[in-house]
Amino acid sequence: MLEQAEHRFHIVKMPKTLQYRPTLIDELITNERITSYQNVFQPTNDIELMGVYLWNAHVSGAIYPIIGAAEITLRNAIDRALRAHLGNFWWSGTRLRYRTFVRGAPPPWPVDAVRKNFAKATTKFISEQRHRYGVTGHITPHHHGVVAKTEFSTWEFMLDHEFMGNGLIWPSRLGTVFAGTWPSTQASHVLTHASDLVSTIRDFRNRLFHHEPAWKRFGVLTEADALQHLQEKINKIENLVALIHPENLKLLDRNGLLNTARRACTSHEIRRFQHLTTTHKVNSLNKLRDLVERCGADNSVLAAKLYLGRPRVFLISPRS
Repeated sequence: MLEQAEHRFHIVKMPKTLQYRPTLIDELITNERITSYQNVFQPTNDIELMGVYLWNAHVSGAIYPIIGAAEITLRNAIDRALRAHLGNFWWSGTRLRYRTFVRGAPPPWPVDAVRKNFAKATTKFISEQRHRYGVTGHITPHHHGVVAKTEFSTWEFMLDHEFMGNGLIWPSRLGTVFAGTWPSTQASHVLTHASDLVSTIRDFRNRLFHHEPAWKRFGVLTEADALQHLQEKINKIENLVALIHPENLKLLDRNGLLNTARRACTSHEIRRFQHLTTTHKVNSLNKLRDLVERCGADNSVLAAKLYLGRPRVFLISPRS
């Protein structure tokens, strides 16, 4: 039954003997950092407070794979389209033309930022070849190696309207990069829409990667606000991946990554990390089967206590 339902088990233990204060909260996390959790989620004790803090890390871990997929998919889609159009190292020299070009004048900020980002990526590639692989002497930059070292902001700048116009990369290559359903028939609107999605996702990504509260934003005052905010961010990621190519979205969906991210951003998961959910005693195969079916139907993680020589607590978690 467990194999048919595609569920997995994890052992869980209760952390009631930990030294929450002063060690964990006051010294390792600090009251300044934890105050926002207290204000928004209103925990009644330190176990619940630490639970919602750890839940935030859980959310970041669940969302990380789909943000990474969005970033890599966008990067590869733009690079593939421009490499076919302008050749390898399409960002170098004068290959990448822009709308407000004036001979002798410095380029506008988005164009300059793209150039600097690729220069930085090239330096990173060369440095890695020397230090990680022990390469000596002259190193010729490798196209794919440099692209892989670019920052996410590079691809946001590439969607700037400086590159939109006759004879420029947009709109001529826009349909190649964004092969999904367009929200508008006008290329300029699609470029703006895509740029806005990338900007939102990149800001959110930076918050997660810097270990800040994933849910924090102006106007988020309650737990319900925080969960709605997180679900909206997942929708943005989903929309960007679908715009690039529907098959990319199918890959995330059929491997359960979207479902896992959405499940993490629920009040049930908060309660679970706060140790406020029920641990179900399992004394028969029928009881276990009922829990597995409920777990799948509700898309929730449930705790089960089994008596395998001694009482042991497991988590039943949907695979997708």
